[in-house]
Amino acid sequence: PSISYYYGGEIGVQLRDHAAFTDVEFTNAEFARVFSLQPSYGRFFENAEAEHSAVVSSGFAAQNFGAPHAALGETIRVQGKIYNIVGVLPPDFSFPAKTQVWVGDAADPGGNAGEDRSNRGAFNYRAVAKLRPGITLATAQAQLATIGARLSAAYPADNKDKSFVAVPLHEQLVGDVRPVLLLLAAAVGLVLLIACVNVANLQLARATTRFREMALRSALGASQWQVARQVLAQSLLLAIGGSIAGILIAVPLVHGLVGLAPAGLPRIQEIHLNGWVLAFTALLCLLATVLAGMIPAWHVLRLNLANSLKQDASRGLSGQGVARLRSALVISEVALTFMLAISAGLLARTLFHLTETNIGFSSDRLLVMDAHAPANDLQAEIQKTNEFESLFSQLGALPGVEKVAGVAGLPTGQSGSNGGYILEGSGKNFSAASNLPRADFSLASPDYFSTMGIPLLKGRAFAPSDKFDTPYVVIISESVAKQSFPGQDPIGKQIMPGLDLPIKWMTIVGVVGDVRQDSPASQPGPTLYMPIQQHPRFVEGNGLQVVMRTAVAPLSLMDSAQKIVHATDPEIATKFTTMDFMLQDSIATPRFRTILIGAFAVLGLLLAMLGVYSVMGYMVAQRTFEVGVRLTFGAVPGDIRNMIVRQALTLAVIGIGVGLLLSLVAVRAVSSMLFGVRAHDPITFAAASALLLLSAFAAAYVPARRASSVDPMKALRYE
Repeated sequence: PSISYYYGGEIGVQLRDHAAFTDVEFTNAEFARVFSLQPSYGRFFENAEAEHSAVVSSGFAAQNFGAPHAALGETIRVQGKIYNIVGVLPPDFSFPAKTQVWVGDAADPGGNAGEDRSNRGAFNYRAVAKLRPGITLATAQAQLATIGARLSAAYPADNKDKSFVAVPLHEQLVGDVRPVLLLLAAAVGLVLLIACVNVANLQLARATTRFREMALRSALGASQWQVARQVLAQSLLLAIGGSIAGILIAVPLVHGLVGLAPAGLPRIQEIHLNGWVLAFTALLCLLATVLAGMIPAWHVLRLNLANSLKQDASRGLSGQGVARLRSALVISEVALTFMLAISAGLLARTLFHLTETNIGFSSDRLLVMDAHAPANDLQAEIQKTNEFESLFSQLGALPGVEKVAGVAGLPTGQSGSNGGYILEGSGKNFSAASNLPRADFSLASPDYFSTMGIPLLKGRAFAPSDKFDTPYVVIISESVAKQSFPGQDPIGKQIMPGLDLPIKWMTIVGVVGDVRQDSPASQPGPTLYMPIQQHPRFVEGNGLQVVMRTAVAPLSLMDSAQKIVHATDPEIATKFTTMDFMLQDSIATPRFRTILIGAFAVLGLLLAMLGVYSVMGYMVAQRTFEVGVRLTFGAVPGDIRNMIVRQALTLAVIGIGVGLLLSLVAVRAVSSMLFGVRAHDPITFAAASALLLLSAFAAAYVPARRASSVDPMKALRYE
């Protein structure tokens, strides 16, 4: 029974001869007891030594010290403070996800010497606990609710209407991806069902042509079970062959799947083929194929010997019951495929809207450099912000660079903040924080808005003269102007954001357009922009993103920019990417599920059209004699083609109708994943219907054309 807290993110870590930009979490000694951690090398720190100790991952140790054990006894600096590495954690441990360094913090997070973290409204910490044996989650939740109620009564300004929620760790890790995985599992199930129906249809069609043969075998002494066993044996051989082919195809497909998966998908790198997976899928394949073969086998067991000997599939005498069953199977295939097509279409339209929506800035040709430099006090922090200003000028002089700016709170980035703000003359204060208007907080350099392509709607941008020792200024987004100054000119008015301590009034000097801060799927919201130079402490703690608008491929300038940074200050940790990649990464999950559901839909469509083709093909073969009679009595080839195609389209229309009814219910599963499109989007439903009808026409046209080209005399003699 232990409880620990943690907080952190990607920041710079300074080592002996270089700096690394990596994921760092601050925590206490109880963290190891919660997870029952056993370091691969060394040990986990205790609370008495926590504030100057750290443990690192095996990967971080190998990358920066040559080998995991070599990290023991080495020192690192995080935010200007020195920590001794006392342990190296196992390679399979990474919590929170992607963390590489766990830095010791005070046992009481509010009591660190030299730091004021007593602001109860920040909610910067997350907790993780291990329950005592016999304590249920419901019991823990009840106790937390009691604690929350006490805090709400003791601190009404910050804790009013706030409490704690106990969530199992497994739920915390996989809860966000469960809907996606369930959707994929449903898609796999639908494809498997379509495949089973298809195999059953093919088997039934093949068995239909052999009813006389099977009846003859029965007449010569074979039992019906022996005849049915032959059908099942054929299904078993198909299953074995299909399983072997599937395993061969699965190896590259799994590698491709892992490569396409978003980085946030839990344990994605652990996905691989193993004995248990192969055994399960092979067993499932065998079971599905044998079950599919049961339909024709069941018909064999019900054979009426006298009637079957009189049936002649070549003359259209195979039995109306079998024909109806084959038609029902085709209809079910089309209906299931329609459901997949609708889901894929809705997700595809969502992805299209995400990539085409107006995000409020121009993302093309933007190189992004995350940079973090340590500082120990206010003077050092001011010096670092001045250093960054000089760095912007040097980077701007690089050939191929058009503009350079810095920001803390880049859209789709991890740094930034938010909170309430007070309007001049409102009479409110931060003791009533729950009633204050709220906004995102970002820090920006003078050229940030022009570099990003964010329109300046009113007033001015930041100027080099907006320094730490000058009156504080702020630029607001259009949403803030509408939220707090409707029908007014906000320029010159004062607001007080809850960003700094002590809190200061800031004069509004400009209004800019809204941006989608978290991802293209997020709604544009209120944002307050403040000059980097006036808030050096926030910059030092969270680092900066340096954005460079280029005239060339952005990543081609990465090495040159890195050299300038290293020459300016070797302790600045950096990481490079592009704004386009950040945007794509922010919609990685929608793209992943769209690709997979789309692939399943295409596979389902191919299987369904194969079913239509096979049924029409067998029907043409069975009705060759009838076609000959029709042609003899004056029918033209076009009539024959139209007859066959019309029958296929009739089955497709019925299947689409059934699929439409099922889809009206099934789309609820994807409704929460949609953006810019309704769950019952008529365009998607119409497109899916048209696609299936066109595919059914194409699948039926070849057998129809073959039927229309039959020589009547040969058809009449056809056996």
